[in-house]
Amino acid sequence: MFDEGSLNSAEFIYEKKNTGKTKLYRSLMIALYAVFFLAFFLFCYVTRIIPLFAVAPMLLYILILLTWRLVKYDCYWEFVSGELTVGKVRVGRAKKRVPLVTLKVKDALAIGQFNSFDDIGSVKKIYDFSESADSEKRIYIIFENGGVSSALIVEATAKLARLLSAFSTKGSSVKGLQFHG
Repeated sequence: MFDEGSLNSAEFIYEKKNTGKTKLYRSLMIALYAVFFLAFFLFCYVTRIIPLFAVAPMLLYILILLTWRLVKYDCYWEFVSGELTVGKVRVGRAKKRVPLVTLKVKDALAIGQFNSFDDIGSVKKIYDFSESADSEKRIYIIFENGGVSSALIVEATAKLARLLSAFSTKGSSVKGLQFHG
């Protein structure tokens, strides 16, 4: 699907930083692990089956394996022949990509460098795949998604900026700006 040597394609994978909502969700997940461990201890103590508590570390490990990937992930975008696909990469051995948003760049209503939420105006849905809220190397793309005005915010590279300006007349403002890579 992705041809690295092609002039009309690019991809970028980046880690979601531990800030904002991500930090809150990770903290809540750690609190959930502590509550589970204490609840299991209390269950074993009240039922007088204290030797059963020996499996608590194994159960906690299984719980972490099943749930931590929900709050620890990488983001990616892939641009191939005028189509931008954005999603999450599950961290682990498999590195499975989960595409969440796909759009044709030529149908974009506006493209520009993202500085604040004032830039995108009054859109109904925001897909924020930025590395962190402090990043200055982001691009926004406003598009229609099923009749709903939506905005997509992603980390950008110089190649993506060039491709966006080539495939859409709305993207000329991002051409030549400094981004990742």
